[in-house]
Amino acid sequence: METLIHFLSIILYLIQGCFFYKSVCCVIRPLDPLPGKLLAWFLFCIVGSVRLFAGDPVNIIGTLGLFLVTVFLLFRGQWFVKLGIVMIFYPIVAAFNFLHNSLGAYIFFTFSDDMGMKNYLFSVLAQVFLILFWYLFHRFMGGRLSRTCGVLDRRSWILLTVICLASLAAVISLICFNISSAVEPAVYPCMAACIVTNFGSIALATRLADTILADMERRNLLLQKSYYEELDQNQQQIRKIRHDMNNHLSVLEGLLKKGDIPNALEYFEELEKHVRTGTRRFCKDSIVNAVLNAKYNAAEESGADCFFHVDIDELLGIDAVSLCTVFANTLDNAIEACRKIPEPEKRRISLKARYAENGYFSYEIVNSKRNEIRKKKDAFLTDKEDARSHGLGIASVQDVVRRYEGTLDISYTEDEFRVVILVRAK
Repeated sequence: METLIHFLSIILYLIQGCFFYKSVCCVIRPLDPLPGKLLAWFLFCIVGSVRLFAGDPVNIIGTLGLFLVTVFLLFRGQWFVKLGIVMIFYPIVAAFNFLHNSLGAYIFFTFSDDMGMKNYLFSVLAQVFLILFWYLFHRFMGGRLSRTCGVLDRRSWILLTVICLASLAAVISLICFNISSAVEPAVYPCMAACIVTNFGSIALATRLADTILADMERRNLLLQKSYYEELDQNQQQIRKIRHDMNNHLSVLEGLLKKGDIPNALEYFEELEKHVRTGTRRFCKDSIVNAVLNAKYNAAEESGADCFFHVDIDELLGIDAVSLCTVFANTLDNAIEACRKIPEPEKRRISLKARYAENGYFSYEIVNSKRNEIRKKKDAFLTDKEDARSHGLGIASVQDVVRRYEGTLDISYTEDEFRVVILVRAK
């Protein structure tokens, strides 16, 4: 019977570790090889089920180190995201396990002192309670954590880490420096406060991510609104041109009969400019298409020779906000660089974007330039007077590429600037 109970206890530990592992995976992805995923799951089973008692610095420091090593070696992502995950999760694990063990022992010895079968059965029941906790955590907090992983930038993650570091320091101090045999009553509300603090940090991060997404959506909707207003103006212009077409044809006919070819060509070019419309269809997504149209028109107004080849109708897994961030920021930089070239005939912008059958999104934009490129470490610096409000375009693109675990290659010469992106569409 004891063997069966031990076997059941191991199964319950594995189930608890599974929900703990899935909760972490809501934010960062494990390495692809299956052995690595299984190893991470097994180590999470150890971290998530660690028994912590007052005056026990070995277990809490040891499992913290194990958690850090597991996250940094067996998961993908940037170091500040991984560190933030450790700071969010470990205080919850440590504080809850401490309360679970201490209160569980108090309840058990209040009603029984049998260290035999009753103790085994009570331990199994307590383990079920841990499973329920991590199931509910994954059920209700997993979605919140998932929304933050693709939106928060480096500064936001570091700020979140600093906030949660206070909870970690409090939990470690309460366990390591409580050397008396009996737990002080004040320890329990402090541990509960640490758990609540980290849950509040998750809610704060979610709120911040939602605000950032809402602002990005608002800006994209403004671009879309601008695009449709321009479309309406173009349609009105076309109707006006059609209404006056007979007059235009009469003028051209008169010039041609007189043999005035130069003036006829000039008149025809002016007429073509009025007829030209911005209702181009680059892709099916209306927001992305609006951004591309707005930037294409801006590039033409700058006098640049534009070439856009976009084939992303079947693109899956990359959200429209991220695509707009890539297109808008790189095109803004390209247009700005072209405007600084005195000779209009030397202003060129070439953009190519496609979704390949192998599941990759490739993007290349090349523009002519004359300005000097300024860098500080790996960051590109703006040459505008208001440096705080500008120079963030490439950084925003880098954040998108990092989020989708892609590659970004930036190269330049004296006359040309090139950005190449390759992202695996999930």
